[in-house]
Amino acid sequence: MTQLFMHPSIILALCVAFGAAGIALAAGWLTRSGAAAAAITGFLVYWLGGGIAAVPLIAFFVSSSLLTVVGRHRSATKQRISGQSTGRTGVQVCANGGAAVVLVVAHKVFGYHITLDMNRMVQIMFLAAISTVTADTWATEIGSRWGGYARQLSTWRKVAAGTSGAISMVGTAAAAAGALFIPFCAYRLWDMTNAELVAAAWAGLLGCLFDSILGAGLQAQFRNPNTNEISDSAVTNGQRNTLIRGLRWIDNNVVNFIAAIAGALFCWVLLHYGLRRVM
Repeated sequence: MTQLFMHPSIILALCVAFGAAGIALAAGWLTRSGAAAAAITGFLVYWLGGGIAAVPLIAFFVSSSLLTVVGRHRSATKQRISGQSTGRTGVQVCANGGAAVVLVVAHKVFGYHITLDMNRMVQIMFLAAISTVTADTWATEIGSRWGGYARQLSTWRKVAAGTSGAISMVGTAAAAAGALFIPFCAYRLWDMTNAELVAAAWAGLLGCLFDSILGAGLQAQFRNPNTNEISDSAVTNGQRNTLIRGLRWIDNNVVNFIAAIAGALFCWVLLHYGLRRVM
């Protein structure tokens, strides 16, 4: 069986990670803080997890960045609602890649103290975490650009595409495609079973839906007191906005990080309680 977590030298890992982050910064895919966070994230995943572990992370970053570039000229309404910049910031990189890093580090620390079956489980959970953030990013980028209106999960009312906690048919289809894309990228390299592939994909989609539920319930949403516009940002042009729902400290980045962890846990549940027995 393919060895999933073969380790390169620390020098090679540093050169590859920081070189790739520099290219992404030059391409406008990352801000300076985003490039620094991406370099550290890529280094840890590549050094501790090996080249095969880095493949799904690269697949997520490249596909998501290309979708962002394609949608860079989307409507001003979407930009106001999402508060997204053209390049990912350090906080956004950590929110999307943090769960994967935690799992890689955990695998390194505890890998020799757990059973082979649990060892494999942690690896597939790592894949599910990346599948979750990919599904969420694809749903946001594709749904916002081509999904038309969306419906808020908490009220089922029609809202502008890209609103936190809202879903659309196009966005949901994009989420399913993104969730499946990551396991397929790793399928041959990881020597995955059908059960593991299905579990990672389903967990990614469930994690994305959980992200929407958190977005509709706990994520903070604000109203600009001057323009009366709704935003995910606590501050607009240096002026503090009014909290109208959710918890002030839970923003989109916190939701993304929690959802990625949830996706990994969904994967564990699927494999531990069912899919390995029926497939």
